Amino acid sequence: MYPKVKLAMLKKKLNKTRGPFFGRFGGLNPLQLAVIPSILAGENVIVSSPAASGKTEAAFAPLVERLETNQAQLGILYVAPTRALVNNIYYRLKDVLKMCGVGSAVRTGERREYSIKKPEQVLFTTPESLDSLLCRQPQIWKTLKAIILDEIHLLDAGFRGDQLRVLLERIRQEHTTAPLQYVALSATLYDPQKTALRYFQPASSIKFGEPRPLHLDLFSDLKELIGFIRQERMHKVLIFANSRRDVERLGTELKEFWPKDRIVIHHGSLSKQVRETTEKLLHQWRWGICVATTTLEIGIDIGDFDGVVCYHPPITPSSFQQRIGRGCRQEEVVHALGYFADEAEQDCFRLYEEMSRLGEIEPLEYEPDLSVVVQQIFSYLYGHIRGEQRLKLVSLLNPLADPKTLETILNHLIDIDYIAYRRDRLYATEKLMDMGEQGIIHSNIPSQREYRIIDKNSGGQVGQIGLQAVPGTIFVLAGRIWETIFIQGLKLYARPISQKPQFKHFRKKSTAGAFTRFLPESLRK
Repeated sequence: MYPKVKLAMLKKKLNKTRGPFFGRFGGLNPLQLAVIPSILAGENVIVSSPAASGKTEAAFAPLVERLETNQAQLGILYVAPTRALVNNIYYRLKDVLKMCGVGSAVRTGERREYSIKKPEQVLFTTPESLDSLLCRQPQIWKTLKAIILDEIHLLDAGFRGDQLRVLLERIRQEHTTAPLQYVALSATLYDPQKTALRYFQPASSIKFGEPRPLHLDLFSDLKELIGFIRQERMHKVLIFANSRRDVERLGTELKEFWPKDRIVIHHGSLSKQVRETTEKLLHQWRWGICVATTTLEIGIDIGDFDGVVCYHPPITPSSFQQRIGRGCRQEEVVHALGYFADEAEQDCFRLYEEMSRLGEIEPLEYEPDLSVVVQQIFSYLYGHIRGEQRLKLVSLLNPLADPKTLETILNHLIDIDYIAYRRDRLYATEKLMDMGEQGIIHSNIPSQREYRIIDKNSGGQVGQIGLQAVPGTIFVLAGRIWETIFIQGLKLYARPISQKPQFKHFRKKSTAGAFTRFLPESLRK
């Protein structure tokens, strides 16, 4: 029980934020009581707690409380792994922030709303858009006071996490003078303290809450699984598949067992308009099925679900726990279902089930991604047209590459004419500046060179897909079957048809960053 005296003092300290952030909830929950005092005291913290435990409010409220709200300058930066999550948290908090006298804006590849002429105090963005802003708007960061890193587990121990590490270091070294305050959030972290120290120091770790009890039913027959959903009166169900191909396949197969107008799909190849329409429907529906990839694995607000299905085991226990945590949010017990193809998958589900009950996830083996070294050299020199000394790059990139490795990479980039060395400084060449003007140096996510799919009948964009296509090619997208009519550049015009398709594989993503191709051959993996 939180002492009444301390609770009264805490409420007093949240003078301008307590009502807007927590009034509709009737007060602070136990997690927030544990986290908020540390943030109010100016500490850097990483918070690990189950989904839907109030982490977002626990981070924002005390940081906004510490903010000088009478100044129209950037004060808080929020960084999340996906545009969907950025948009979701922005829409969820913009009115709350406004009630506190704080303006907010979004900057992503799809939405460029942040204005340097009238800067808002809170900026919501992704690592890639942060990279672009550092190059193009270096003057907006000097007033920054705090940074929130949401769903940090989806970035950490990969090339996007390494990119974020360097971006944070660039902000520290070049754009701010006063110490920044950091808050990192996640529901699934093996070692929160170790994770935090990759991004900021010092760091306090707050691990709070126990996983809810889990009830898992397994099936090897899709018809039986849907029958069980009906029998248990699960009106609204979220099904996770491990690939876009499986999402499309399953979305079509489910039409044999479920009303087709109550089936929607969600994955990254769909257009922004199609994804947002799906999210809106899920908010409105009281019953229906959504089939999705990882795009809905993290905290996008799409309402509550009576059950969650994993169509084959996810690749990690943490992903399993993230997925099942999306359902039954108002219940004491999580009801999850799994579809398995063989005995090995069945055993995998049982292992995940046991680890979930114990609150255990897999440890991460971290190794820096050298593709980020190239990407950040390009980004940094593009933003510094007057060049920079080598020692500066050594200082920025030291967490990812030792001086000898960095020297090897720099010499190689000079040899292939992307950077130049003259008068003791490194410069971007015309070839690199052209890449920067095209905006292709800020993202290290491998490009899939996908077609934009246009519905020939309506003229609307349905999504995008990577496949070898000629007129007559049949493919599945957005839960419908399409026939290719003609191709114009990277636009593929198609019409919907009703025949059963031969499913084609979507192009697989590479696990290495896109800038790996610029590394010396000896450093490529």
